[in-house]
Amino acid sequence: MNIQELLKTQILDKIREPKNLSLTELFVKNLPSHFRFKESFRTLRTNINFSSIDKEVRSILVTSSVEKEGKTTTALNLAYTISQLDKSVLLLDGDLRKPSLGMLVSEKNPPGLSGLLSDTFSTEVNAGVLEEFGVGDLFRLLNFQKKTGVLRLAFADEKVNIYFDNGTLKDVNWLTRPEDKKLVTSLIKNKLITPEQAEIAMSRKQRTDQKLGFILINMGFVKEEDMAGFINLHMIEGLRAAMAFKSGSFSFEKLSETYFQRPSFDPSDLHQMYSQAVIGEENIPYLRNKLDTAIFKTDTQNLHILPSGPCPPDPTELLASERMSFLLTFFKQQFDFVIIDSPPVLPASDALLIAPQTDGVILIIKGGSTDRKMVKKALEQIMTTQANIIGTVLCQVDVKKEGYYKYYSKYYDKYYGENP
Repeated sequence: MNIQELLKTQILDKIREPKNLSLTELFVKNLPSHFRFKESFRTLRTNINFSSIDKEVRSILVTSSVEKEGKTTTALNLAYTISQLDKSVLLLDGDLRKPSLGMLVSEKNPPGLSGLLSDTFSTEVNAGVLEEFGVGDLFRLLNFQKKTGVLRLAFADEKVNIYFDNGTLKDVNWLTRPEDKKLVTSLIKNKLITPEQAEIAMSRKQRTDQKLGFILINMGFVKEEDMAGFINLHMIEGLRAAMAFKSGSFSFEKLSETYFQRPSFDPSDLHQMYSQAVIGEENIPYLRNKLDTAIFKTDTQNLHILPSGPCPPDPTELLASERMSFLLTFFKQQFDFVIIDSPPVLPASDALLIAPQTDGVILIIKGGSTDRKMVKKALEQIMTTQANIIGTVLCQVDVKKEGYYKYYSKYYDKYYGENP
């Protein structure tokens, strides 16, 4: 019996006895010591480490050209082998069409990847408290749901309004901004406008509800290049004030899309400014709790699994979304390695959507059966996504046909011994 048959038998046995299901029994550590399968995965782990000398590899997509080439078995045991180096590993089932890793968790209907993408990230945020939903939670949820409106934040005497246009952060209004930090005060202090010009501009602002920066430029009081830096600083200060809210209340009011058609001067990408400001310190207590509870800790130390969840009607829509990009970024911050088991390349485009968002792709090839043209076509499709192909793995090879293997196997055991 070859290794694939042995593992398949073990999986089928566990399905028949769901109460005794144990993920660890499917790992290479439970195979007889003479199986060179263990050695192969240690070699694969080492090769991945070497491939990351110039660029750190922490997220790996495992795929194949067609079905039944051994990609799930490879992803499973690669994750296990890496975890043995005292590295935290998340094994993510990215196959939303024919998932197989869901059987390895005890919960019957886990939300899984599809549940997080479709349900958790669709949570309505009409009103609530900031102890439950952090500012980062609100920003992400409104962004994912493509909402248009104003998010009102309040804590004690502080108030900040954040405006979204189709999910994109467009404006910040720090309502309780100190007098010395107001835009008109800064412009007067730096002698870009006179108090008289400021009074004229403020009067027009009250009549038209146009932005002050646009009015000053339109009236010829300030040049665009001189105004840009002050407006950017004005926005950053408003964002910082909002991000400092750890408690208080919030409410969201929908606005008409015509609200943002008013003329304005916006020199910076406020949405991008926010993303850069919160790297590594985004306050997302609600999403963090939902993501943590969706991940299962296995019996193997350092190894966690996120099943695929219910099969959605359109997997490509979920996998190509900003929600998926956010998830992968979040998981890379929480774990040393993220191993993704994805569908084959040729039957569906799912793997091609995820590949560019990972640090590396491993293509699994079934020895002696997969057509070379199909392998070449799969590689070409992956390359068109600009993904980093770090190597291929040849599975289910009849090593008895290789004359050198017996000598190599004997030499390896003698020189290295059994390694973890």
